[in-house]
Amino acid sequence: MSLYIDIKYTNLLAPRLELFKIKNHNPFTANSRCPLCGDSKQNKWKARGYFFTKKGGVFYKCHNCGESSSLGGLIKQLDSFLFNQYAMERYKEGTHGKSHANVASVMEFVKPDFESRKEKSLLDSLLDPIDNTRAEEYVRAREIPEHKWKDLYYIDDMQKLEQLSEKYKGRIIGTEDRLVIPFYNRDKKFVGVSCRALGDESLRYVTVRINDNEPLVYNIDKVDVSKDVYVTEGPLDSLFLDNAVAAGSSDLKAVASSVPKDKMVLVFDNQPRNVELVKLMVKASEAGYRMVIWPKNIEEKDINEMILAGIAVKDIINQNTFESLELKLQLAMWRSI
Repeated sequence: MSLYIDIKYTNLLAPRLELFKIKNHNPFTANSRCPLCGDSKQNKWKARGYFFTKKGGVFYKCHNCGESSSLGGLIKQLDSFLFNQYAMERYKEGTHGKSHANVASVMEFVKPDFESRKEKSLLDSLLDPIDNTRAEEYVRAREIPEHKWKDLYYIDDMQKLEQLSEKYKGRIIGTEDRLVIPFYNRDKKFVGVSCRALGDESLRYVTVRINDNEPLVYNIDKVDVSKDVYVTEGPLDSLFLDNAVAAGSSDLKAVASSVPKDKMVLVFDNQPRNVELVKLMVKASEAGYRMVIWPKNIEEKDINEMILAGIAVKDIINQNTFESLELKLQLAMWRSI
């Protein structure tokens, strides 16, 4: 059973391993370019990181940098969130008497990782809970589930966001209040915010990034990548689904770097007349992603509008998720609406 779990998590790690390839299934062996040293700098096709079976588990060895560790040790260095899931699964196995491995010793609790205490203190000072604010009125009117409100915040003056980064000094336009949606990366490090207008402001969303090189994928710090992960366009739409993220302005590669491709279900807006959206959907279908194609009788353009119209969105998604040839056929019919 321990070997089954190790192989499962090797496959969950695989999308972020360059040139990953399974060499043999029994005994399990695989290789990739080393994610720790980057492997050969002269030859981009060198793949000297090896996964192999030993003592009922999977181990890793790089023949370039010499790194040698158990699979858990490698995952811990690459993705603390995935490591906690792995360790918990191994721990549960041990408590049921199916393994003699003492994996409780590798369990750890990872708190949100802010750059510094100063940054966390600054963020706390800028944002307020949405309770008894215009933001609460907004999310209540949009019927956003109340148990998701704890992840949303309120700011009474947009100008305060300048304090998050020097590069925004003098660049934040407007002093209105807004709904604030914080973004964290896979390691629970704060990476930016998206602020939704509460009135008729010309800019519906204002985004502030802490690091331009860090993609903003909403809720990526919380999803369980061993299950299907629903990928919506907007953060607010993702709040109506279980185990969902929002790609926002980031491309699918940003999501795929943390979520296995075969676990992703793409949930685009219902806008068959949007040329750019259709191009993106066609490209994603050709790349082999699973995707939701909204039925012809639904006129609402996004999940939130469907919820407000009383549509059972989760049921619709379950019944209209397609892949491969069937997806291409359904997409062609949807485009002709």
